[in-house]
Amino acid sequence: MNHETLLYPQKQFGIFLLAILIGVIGGIAAWLFRLLIGFIHNFAFFGSLTAVYDANQHTLPSSWGWLIIFVPILGGMVVVWLVKNFAPEAKGHGVPEVIHAIHYNQGIIKGRVSLVKALASAITIGTGGSLGREGPIVQIGSAFSSAIGQWFGLSASQKIVLISCGASAGIAATFNAPLAGVLFSIELLLVTTNSKTLLPVAVSTVIAANVGHYLIGTDPAFTISIPEIHHSVSQELMLLPLYFPIGVVIGIAALFFTKCIYWAEDAFSLLPVNDYLRHALGTLLLGLLFYWMLLTFQHYYVQGVGYATIQDILNDVITDPKLMLFLFFAKLLATCLTIGSGGSGGVFSPSLFLGAALGGFIGQALMIMAPGLEIEPMTFAIIGMASMVGASTSAPLTAVIITYEMTQNYSIILPVMLTVCVAYVVRRSLSETDIYTHKLARRGHFIPEGRTSDMSAHLKVRQVMSLDYRFLNQTDHVTPYKGTTLVVDGNQVVGIIGPFNYIVGSDVLAESIMSKEFSSLPPDFSLKTVLYHLDKLHHDSVLICDGGKPLVDGVKGVLTSRDIANIAAKAAQIQHA
Repeated sequence: MNHETLLYPQKQFGIFLLAILIGVIGGIAAWLFRLLIGFIHNFAFFGSLTAVYDANQHTLPSSWGWLIIFVPILGGMVVVWLVKNFAPEAKGHGVPEVIHAIHYNQGIIKGRVSLVKALASAITIGTGGSLGREGPIVQIGSAFSSAIGQWFGLSASQKIVLISCGASAGIAATFNAPLAGVLFSIELLLVTTNSKTLLPVAVSTVIAANVGHYLIGTDPAFTISIPEIHHSVSQELMLLPLYFPIGVVIGIAALFFTKCIYWAEDAFSLLPVNDYLRHALGTLLLGLLFYWMLLTFQHYYVQGVGYATIQDILNDVITDPKLMLFLFFAKLLATCLTIGSGGSGGVFSPSLFLGAALGGFIGQALMIMAPGLEIEPMTFAIIGMASMVGASTSAPLTAVIITYEMTQNYSIILPVMLTVCVAYVVRRSLSETDIYTHKLARRGHFIPEGRTSDMSAHLKVRQVMSLDYRFLNQTDHVTPYKGTTLVVDGNQVVGIIGPFNYIVGSDVLAESIMSKEFSSLPPDFSLKTVLYHLDKLHHDSVLICDGGKPLVDGVKGVLTSRDIANIAAKAAQIQHA
């Protein structure tokens, strides 16, 4: 029997079964979450007890008339009560809390977070809050998946895989975007990417997407009715230089969006009132804003997820560049008022809205200034959507693919890729943190951007163990020695004295300063398994010996914390860019 399998079981088949379960539940959860938002929205705006709601259609004027201004306040009071009393993690946009759990809490998320987040976010969005569905569904799926991992007693790495399964499943079902769901986990959640981690995520994503097709439908998130414009090669080359300055503008806008959200949080936190009054003020201003927009433009425009407005921009229903620019700032203000004062919801949908409005504005302006280029503003709106998401979230590949999956428009994939890259580089050069990690950095918790291979995980213990050791009997006096001292009793190793444990100049016996807290393992174990073992038993030294038995004649080498630190330092030199 393989000792390493017993010590560090991969449970790969079990992980796959759990991935299937998470995919099914993720698809159902996404459907139920949409229904919950629809039910709350219909009740809040019309007093109707129905869950039928199409976010891509503008909400009709509320039955309450001007009293709709106070609906976000009532919803906000319930949200604050839920968050304060049951799950503070449910406040805000969700994804940062998932990332924090992965990097700082061993993949542990409280199970009740999924329920509280669903209720709080559905109430926020349903009563007019200017936030999105993606952050909540990521946190809901991740919390449930973490709870499953904890219930089955899985390791931290396995819980993280399940968390990624839940997040990707939610995205796949919510946006009908399975490829983007997988990429989201690769770029933002998974700390290791290989077949053992990616395949369960892919399984959950496929299952959730199919469940979503059955319960929600197969249509893309946005329907574009305008025929695609196909440029010649020479025209494409002529347009190519335009995408660089557009990327620069959207990259700066993405940073501005991120800063505004946290400026709003800081501003509201300085108010000398309690959480209820703070959120009441923010939602009152929000209600006034979207009711004024109804009176002025015949639509609320910035309330809720904002998909109806994005749909209008993509289909050239909105063509006035001044209106698009106004909508950009109005949505930015609405989002800051909602999340800054304590609302619960995601920032992905606002990112899409801002990108569509800014990109559409640029496209319309270019069409006016250079009509000979045969520019279609819808193209620039899609480019803006992808670039804003990619730059603000540090997930450029996810942004490119999810924009394609949400619009089913492949003809502009090349300019989308280029502009997203430029926007991301600009934002990254101006700020190391993105809209997710900035929240954690403010707490002093920094998240690595990008993933690197563990250069030492594949090594066997026999390749890295130290041969610099000596034997002393328990009653021998200790003399200085640069290596490790193994203390023996007959043919049995009973203790270890590390290089830093000597009391120089003292006449002491080996048995008085030796440590009995060490592990004995065979030389064919991997370094990764040894580290797992040491962490579980809280040991800092390993005796490498035949059969894992601490016998003098079977000793092959030792591995101390100093040796492990040296290995890590060498690996860091290889990985350093």
